[in-house]
Amino acid sequence: MPKNQGKSFPVSFCAVIDGDKKEHSKAYNAIKDVFLRESNAKAADSIVTRFELGYRSIKEASKERLSQVGGFFKTKKRMQILRDEDYKISGFLKAQEIALEIQDENLELLKQNYELLKQRNTDAKELQEVKKALLMAEQIRQKTQILSQNKNSHKGFDSIAGYEEEKFLLTERFINLLPYEMAGQDVEMPNAILFFGPAGNGKTSFAKAFAHSANCEFKKAEPSPTARSRKDKEKTFYDNLLAIAKMSQQNFLENGVRTIILVDEADRFMNSTSSVVQSLKRFLENCSQDYHCTIFATTNNPLDIPSALRSSSRMPIKVAIDPPDKINSALVFEHYLKDCPNVNMDEINLAELAEEVCSVLPNRAYNNSQIEDICKECVKHCSEVSQEDLLYYIRKESPKIDKESLEKYKNEVELIVGGTQDD
Repeated sequence: MPKNQGKSFPVSFCAVIDGDKKEHSKAYNAIKDVFLRESNAKAADSIVTRFELGYRSIKEASKERLSQVGGFFKTKKRMQILRDEDYKISGFLKAQEIALEIQDENLELLKQNYELLKQRNTDAKELQEVKKALLMAEQIRQKTQILSQNKNSHKGFDSIAGYEEEKFLLTERFINLLPYEMAGQDVEMPNAILFFGPAGNGKTSFAKAFAHSANCEFKKAEPSPTARSRKDKEKTFYDNLLAIAKMSQQNFLENGVRTIILVDEADRFMNSTSSVVQSLKRFLENCSQDYHCTIFATTNNPLDIPSALRSSSRMPIKVAIDPPDKINSALVFEHYLKDCPNVNMDEINLAELAEEVCSVLPNRAYNNSQIEDICKECVKHCSEVSQEDLLYYIRKESPKIDKESLEKYKNEVELIVGGTQDD
């Protein structure tokens, strides 16, 4: 999982427990602050640890169950186990489930301290402030609960097969902070998110699904179609970005909704020789606060983006999108085959298809777009799609990610996600 780079917001209730009157104001602040964000040090560690432990536990249990499957309906049983596993490790649902658990714990703590302060005949004005904090905490929990309903949307994360760890990271680091912002709290939202990896693995599709799951507006910043020179393209891109940002701020003031702005192939404009690189540095430093927008930058060449633009203040969330492994390959095949009328999923061995796709590793790799194309071609040309048909179309298609690209990507992950090039 990409490294969590959240800031620390420690909270202490010792002043209330000690009952020191002159320390009460600090206690009130602590009570009000406790529910502001899950990304305080303790909560963030708790969320990530819980997810990783749960993820590992589910994988191990599924592996054990798969090893015991036999008999005539072996393929069908294996697929049911994989489907159960996919739902249980849903990154989006898990992140929200854990966030709700933490919010419940915080609410209970707030209630206990509120009752404690009432028993100590605390000043009525200050007690009212704590009561407001309680009401705010309940409102935030309700908004988080509403967001969790987006899992079943065909436009949200449910439209992306697999990649649950990446969904978890985006939910934990961004989506679960939105209820606090919508409730009027001062939450530090990211200025930009960097998505990188080999071409064809669905970075742009991920951006759209992410915005929908977050209930955010989605816009795309592009250069003018009439721009011809490189400098004109860079300038019209930045002008368009700024215009969208200003509309984003107006939309937030009117509707309380944040905007995700997609910058596809961001290295076209975010590079050391770009005529707008200095303007972009200034923009990305405070665009989240100034315009209530977050940039979603995708690229196949992240090291072409200057490290100053990739700094922790400008792009605190950096996600590497790997070529599909066995689990993600199986899930992508299922995603594109399950609703086709000429495919009987009971007769399709997804594990074998995934094995075939991943057999070319580590020297080459298929991308997710190729798996989609393989499924569509097979469904189009076969009256009844069989396992042999799918294997034929896989072997007919040459992997598009070569060894050089895989080695380049491995180096990028080490430098960017590993943190050795972060400012």
